[in-house]
Amino acid sequence: MKIGVTALGSGSRGNAFVIHSEAECLLIDAGFSRRELLNRMSGTGVDPNSIKTLLVTHEHTDHVAGMRLFCRDYDIPVCMSGGTADYLRRKQNIAHNVFEFAGGNSFESAGFRITPFQVQHDAVDPVGYILTRGGIQIGIATDLGTLDLLAKTRLGGSDILIIESNYDLDMLRNSERQLHLKRRILGRNGHLDNQATLDAFETLISPRTKLIYLVHVSTECNSYSLVRKNAEAKLRQIGRPDIALEVIEQAEPLETAWL
Repeated sequence: MKIGVTALGSGSRGNAFVIHSEAECLLIDAGFSRRELLNRMSGTGVDPNSIKTLLVTHEHTDHVAGMRLFCRDYDIPVCMSGGTADYLRRKQNIAHNVFEFAGGNSFESAGFRITPFQVQHDAVDPVGYILTRGGIQIGIATDLGTLDLLAKTRLGGSDILIIESNYDLDMLRNSERQLHLKRRILGRNGHLDNQATLDAFETLISPRTKLIYLVHVSTECNSYSLVRKNAEAKLRQIGRPDIALEVIEQAEPLETAWL
């Protein structure tokens, strides 16, 4: 049994990840336009007809921009929290076929057992996801201001970990962003900074961890090379340089990695 991940891109201008089983796929977030989603899928060999379900983490545009049209054209159901669905319905930006869940309630699709869990972020009802199939676990949390006990418990021990490393603290403080925006990002419901992510490695990584994706990297208050350099150093420090590490960029998708 093989499990694969295709990172179509991640950042403030769009987020999307394809999770593969042998024949079927899940899409987590559709933060690019329908056309851009298809372009990125074509470039990485993903057949959009193989996608059976879209999982939405929260309602922000960089996670749902292509949701409605993409899911309409390919007749794909969308799974999201009840609060997220209510918000998008009021904004008249809801997909035609929506399955609503409450955090912590598991369900199945494309051969995966899917468990959403609540995260700390400034959205209506945001979630991360745990996906399991054949003894392999994938944990994903793309936007969160802090790793609380629930997030650590859910994400810990994943074979594949997809987690935010949004900003460098000094770069954010020295940036020209307005003070209220800096405070939002720094807050408990904002985004996770590089050091917080690295500090969490010791809690989240287990002997079964094989692959880490660092995502939602700011193009203004961070750098891909800095994120990679510090993460590789941290993995060496904790004795796990064997773990494959990928820093996902905004502009370019990444070929599928398989376990």
